Amino acid sequence: MPVPPSLRRRGTSDIDTLISWIPDEAALLMFTGRRMEWPPTERQFAELADIPGLTAWVLESQPPSGQVLGQAELYVHEGHAHIARVIIDPRFRGRGLSRQLIRLVLDRARAEGAGSAGLRVVKGNTIALRAYLRLGFVIDPRGETADALMLELDLGQPAATG
Repeated sequence: MPVPPSLRRRGTSDIDTLISWIPDEAALLMFTGRRMEWPPTERQFAELADIPGLTAWVLESQPPSGQVLGQAELYVHEGHAHIARVIIDPRFRGRGLSRQLIRLVLDRARAEGAGSAGLRVVKGNTIALRAYLRLGFVIDPRGETADALMLELDLGQPAATG
C-alpha cells in the first residue's frame, strides 16, 4: 500500500511550481478568485504569505520524490478557520488529492483551536464544489456573492471520508 502524501509549510522555492499549474486567467480566477491578477507572480504569492496569521501549506508525496502535489492556505482567527487558494497539480487531478489536502489542513485548523471552517468556491467550479460537499461542507447562502459560494463546516466532527 502506498504511503499517503503529507503536509508541510509552503516555501518560496515551491512558488514557481504553483505558478506553472495556472495556465491562463480563467484558471487563476478559479484558484484565487479576484485576489490575484494575471499573470501570477512570486511577488503576489509573497504578499499573501505576509498576511498576519495566514499559513500556506503544500501536499507533498513521500520521499524519495517529495513532489509537490497541491497547496492550500489557512487563516485561523477567533476559533474559525478560513481555507483559501486550494490547487492541485493538473497532472494529478481526479485522484482525490484535494480531499486529502483539505483533511490535513482541517487537522491543522483544529490543532490551532478552530471549531469551524469556511471557504469560498467560485461559481461554476463544480468539481471543487462537489469535493467540498463530500467532505461535509455545506453552502451558507448568507455568504454568497455574485462570483462565489460560501461553504462552512463544523469542526466538532472529523471531516467526512467520502
